[in-house]
Amino acid sequence: MSISYYWREAISGMQRAKLLSLLSVSSITAALFLLGTFLLVTLNFMSAVSSLKGKFQIQAFISDGTEMKNITKTRLVIEGMEGISQVRYISKQEALDEFRQEMGAASDFLEVLENNPLPRSFKVSLDPDRQNPQAIARISEDIARLPGVEEVEYGKSWLVKLYRIGSLLVAIDFSLLVIVSAAVLIVVFNTIRLTLYARRPAIEIMRLVGATDGFIRRPFVLEGFLQGALGSLIGLIMLYAGWKLVSSQFGMLRFFTLRESALLLGFGVLLGALGSWGAARVFLKRI
Repeated sequence: MSISYYWREAISGMQRAKLLSLLSVSSITAALFLLGTFLLVTLNFMSAVSSLKGKFQIQAFISDGTEMKNITKTRLVIEGMEGISQVRYISKQEALDEFRQEMGAASDFLEVLENNPLPRSFKVSLDPDRQNPQAIARISEDIARLPGVEEVEYGKSWLVKLYRIGSLLVAIDFSLLVIVSAAVLIVVFNTIRLTLYARRPAIEIMRLVGATDGFIRRPFVLEGFLQGALGSLIGLIMLYAGWKLVSSQFGMLRFFTLRESALLLGFGVLLGALGSWGAARVFLKRI
């Protein structure tokens, strides 16, 4: 039997049950749009965190009165630590110049002070694979124990919050993936099952004349395939339209790559095909 027969039957099946097909396609569209929205939020958040990684630094403040030769020794020890890419010594004058540059006119109050109150410090840059809360905290603790180091600062609170938000978004995405998958499978399963019951007399006649279960099942599987493809495509188009609207206001937001879009589309198609295959298999076993 020509493959075109199965496609014709699948398309005519959707045309015969327009309302049910519309319900199935709409459900897949809504599910993929919801899942895709959260995936886009997660991707853009992770991209923002990755762009900040190069700015993650540890600042080790040096105790007043520490001699320069001891500072040099401490610097060499830090440079020899695993995961350290660069160590920069900041003198009191350099610290004052940087403070003035960052604060602008707000730094004028320093003019009334007789002595520079800012301490000397090391700015420590890390290798990319060490730029996570656990590694930064461990390296900071090692540096804090070195002679001449009075205090270590690396923005622990906001760094931990960033990674917690990232973990939460991934957990939400995974939960949505499970919920969306279950919802789409149930909707497609019931849609195809109702179609099968409506065509039960014709299916029973096909069995009487020798049609195999595979022959009967294929048009319905293709029907679910088409519903999944159509719903996923509409969902992607809606996602792209929403992304264009938001990115025009905020900018610097990325959309799915061609490969990621194809995977999302394929996910919807797979769910549609699986739901219809399951419905046809259960139905044919019962008659």
